[in-house]
Amino acid sequence: MQGFNTLLGLTIVGPSEGRFIVELDADERHMHDLGQVHGGVYLALADTVMARAARARIDADEYVQTVDLRTSFLRPCSGGRIIASAAIIQCGRRFVFAEATLESDTGKILATSSASIVRSRF
Repeated sequence: MQGFNTLLGLTIVGPSEGRFIVELDADERHMHDLGQVHGGVYLALADTVMARAARARIDADEYVQTVDLRTSFLRPCSGGRIIASAAIIQCGRRFVFAEATLESDTGKILATSSASIVRSRF
């Protein structure tokens, strides 16, 4: 793993029980001025986990790009582990539709998200 995922500190867990899992141990670098995890971190987690779930369902010579990302911010988080999980709702020839849930390490739902993801060939 390199690049943005490393910068953010994401841990790619992988597939588990029909979902794809990505985790983040949120610390001070993820916080905004009021001491809560920045909304952009939620968005990055949701986008990453849904794209990884989509990549697990497509051909090896394809890549994915998110074209639409919708997120509902339900609860703030002041630190600790955030577990992002995604499921594929539909995987078509051109588009993949996914949903994600972000939870705290205590099981509270922090955000929900959905995405339309386009499949392309290298």
